[in-house]
Amino acid sequence: MNLIHGFIQTTNFYDDSHFPHGFSRSGKFSISESEMLTKVGKRLWDLEQGIATPENQVEEKFLSVCQNTADADTKVERLWMKYKDSIKAKNFYTLNSGSKVQTDENNDLGDDF
Repeated sequence: MNLIHGFIQTTNFYDDSHFPHGFSRSGKFSISESEMLTKVGKRLWDLEQGIATPENQVEEKFLSVCQNTADADTKVERLWMKYKDSIKAKNFYTLNSGSKVQTDENNDLGDDF
C-alpha cells in the first residue's frame, strides 16, 4: 500500500469534463498541485462520494473537511477545496440591459377569451 500525504494511492485522476486539457494546462493549479491532484484525486473523490471508506486518521479528517465539520489544514485538504471550488457552476453576468416591456392599458385581452 503506497501512501501519498497519508492517502492511499489508487489510479490516476482525470476530470475530462471540467479540465479537458488536464489540470496543469488549466491555469488554475500549479505544477505541484496538478501532480498531487492527479496522484491522489481518485482516492479523494472516492472518499467524498462514499465509494471508499477511510483507512486511517488522515482520511477520516479529510471526510470531516468535506462535510464542513472541520477546517482544511493540510495541503491536500486545501487543494481539494480549491478543486471543488473551481468546478462549481459560476454565475453568469451580462453587460446588456433588459428591454422595457410596453403595455397598452386600453387593450383588454380578457374579453377575447
